[in-house]
Amino acid sequence: MPRKPRVDEADSFHHVSARTTGDEHLFGGSADRLEFMRQLGLAVRRHGWHCQAYCLMGSHFHLILYTPQPTLSAGMARLCSRYAQWFNWKYARNGHLFAHRFSSQHITSDEHLFAAHRYVALNPVTAGQCSDPAGWRWGSYRALAWLAAPPEFLDVAAVYDLFCPRHNEARRAYRALVLSGAEGLGSDPAGVRPQQFRSARL
Repeated sequence: MPRKPRVDEADSFHHVSARTTGDEHLFGGSADRLEFMRQLGLAVRRHGWHCQAYCLMGSHFHLILYTPQPTLSAGMARLCSRYAQWFNWKYARNGHLFAHRFSSQHITSDEHLFAAHRYVALNPVTAGQCSDPAGWRWGSYRALAWLAAPPEFLDVAAVYDLFCPRHNEARRAYRALVLSGAEGLGSDPAGVRPQQFRSARL
């Protein structure tokens, strides 16, 4: 079956993920996760991305990216190949680290964007790694919920602006969105109505 064409357009949101071959470990320890985040920061700067969320799991990772220019494929190829080369060098390993190409979903609505944010934040909870997203160190939820300092590459302001210009209220709305049931996706989770999709991009 032919692969679906990947959308790589300017002015676009994407939910991106990549998984290792045979569900191998993507990270051998905290130092590897920090190296991946360093490489992600370089990719964000190099390609002008706006990273709204990330989550590093055992055998895969998730990102929510806004791409002002059509650089998704080039940037992801560089990110995955650079990290794989570093990982293989560190562990004296040969062969492909990632299985096939990366996966991406083109986000075209408020509902999809909010659902993607909730999915990424709750990924470690769903996988049984923790009972609350605040307990997962290797994701963006803690920074977006104002529980930890954000990495430089995370566009916290853009996420808050999806909810409300008043960032204190936006933080509460973000937390409520993530922790609410599925019926709350894309709705008004904390008395703050999300901004319009097109106007909230930058």
